[in-house]
Amino acid sequence: MAINREWHAINKMPRNATLDERVIWHIKHASNCDCREMPPSIKRELLARGLSVPAPRSLK
Repeated sequence: MAINREWHAINKMPRNATLDERVIWHIKHASNCDCREMPPSIKRELLARGLSVPAPRSLK
């Protein structure tokens, strides 16, 4: 799994991020980097909101 260092440098997870901020960050992360899978808690939240869980870089 490759890390997109440039994207990570520009897009830091906000300190004390809310659940909404975490969900948004992980969706953007999945579309720009495939360094790791989305955490299970975020996947569950996406499904609870009626959204699909994106595969890494599937949204780009």
